[in-house]
Amino acid sequence: MPKEFQHSLAQFLLSVGFQSIGEGLWLHEATKVRVKAMPGISEEGDICIWEDQWISRQVAIEKHIVARIKPLRSVFARDTRIVPIDVETARDFLDQEHVKGFLKGACYFGCIVPPHREFRGIESAYSYKESPLVAVAVFGKSFLMKEPGLEGCLSGELIEIATLSTIRLVGGLTKFLQAYKDINPEMHNVMTYVDKEWNSGKGFLSVGFAKIGETEPIQLENRKTKGNLKLRYVYR
Repeated sequence: MPKEFQHSLAQFLLSVGFQSIGEGLWLHEATKVRVKAMPGISEEGDICIWEDQWISRQVAIEKHIVARIKPLRSVFARDTRIVPIDVETARDFLDQEHVKGFLKGACYFGCIVPPHREFRGIESAYSYKESPLVAVAVFGKSFLMKEPGLEGCLSGELIEIATLSTIRLVGGLTKFLQAYKDINPEMHNVMTYVDKEWNSGKGFLSVGFAKIGETEPIQLENRKTKGNLKLRYVYR
């Protein structure tokens, strides 16, 4: 494992309360969050970080880890509004707040604090039309399914979603899904893929997504991924 990568990651993890429990393995005792510097053997639920990810996405990764171990302010979706946003607004937010950065899609939605709710004191470094922007979701193109039993059903794809790293947006995911349905009334379901190196998928499952499979690991130039969970949300 490259020493510079290991040293840089270790410095950060120590600064936020992690302790080393093995070669390239770190534990935050109070929350039981584990971080594994790759390559190496990791367990389900570990946050797995590769050198190239740390080099290119260090700020977003640090925010993600801190959000996993620190108390976050709860913001309720009822105090927000979902609106279509432009690609540049989505890019600015996701490049800083999502560990994978911005991914291109077919439509972009933002979760804003409307003027009549700003008295709640919800702040953000990002804005859309002068309203605080606290979350962004990217959806892909819809398609007609050919899967047995679902032939002809219209399916969409949630490509990525991210919330401001300093808050917990209660009800945010379901509000984004409903907003997508509102402009696509014929939509039957939404698919999403969860990277097993970063997420267990529990948050998606808790709002009604169901696991329907897993993708095979992919061999990249210098490493092999763990693959993704394949999840589906069916509108009722």
